[in-house]
Amino acid sequence: MKKAMTRFGATIGLVGMLILGACGTEQETENVTAHQSMEPVEANLQVVETADVGAPVTLTVNVTQDGEAVDDADEIKFEVWKNDAKEDSEMLESSFDQNGTYTAETTFEEDGVYTVQVHVTARQMHTMPTTEVTVGNPAEAMDESEHHHTMSEITLDSKEATAGQAKMFMTHVMVEEEMLSDAEVQLEIFQDGADKHEWVKLEEIEAGMYKGEYTFDQTGTYNVQIHVTKGDDIHEHVMETVNVQ
Repeated sequence: MKKAMTRFGATIGLVGMLILGACGTEQETENVTAHQSMEPVEANLQVVETADVGAPVTLTVNVTQDGEAVDDADEIKFEVWKNDAKEDSEMLESSFDQNGTYTAETTFEEDGVYTVQVHVTARQMHTMPTTEVTVGNPAEAMDESEHHHTMSEITLDSKEATAGQAKMFMTHVMVEEEMLSDAEVQLEIFQDGADKHEWVKLEEIEAGMYKGEYTFDQTGTYNVQIHVTKGDDIHEHVMETVNVQ
């Protein structure tokens, strides 16, 4: 009888441990679920519009979600390149400051117009806003590169889309009356006044024809800027608008 009672007590104890363990697991799951949000992660990139050659420049991004600071971003890097030379871009690690603010510092060694892009990965989301910095006096360099923007034709095949449905974009690129192959073609998608810019890299399906897919979350009018680069000689961009129903 005593052995039976002992076995009965052990069984009750084991069941109790299983119940407590299940409750703990449910509580952990609830905590994780409560922490997650479906609101997009927003990145406000802040960089001076002009800078002097050789002078240190601070790159700052403020990351928020649903109006609250994001202090636990998985990865934040700043990419900097001189326009027409993205293949020579420099990637900079960021440092966390406070209240969702991350910073890095760089210097620009030559006159010119530079692009700064921040790569933000946080809470299973990704955003990559960009801005430009004019360094020194790039007027002469711009005059020398004017031929990059002559005799080129970049077209977007369709300017209508439906919210929530994948949209296939097709771009045709011609330079000097010839289809341009082996170029890097990207779409920069954003709405007027929005800090968030989405980037879509297109794949070449045949000479001078590039395609890629994007899904618009909401209705409205979107800006779609087509960026075409190839080597040091070609850097073209054309702005289009897409109406999303």
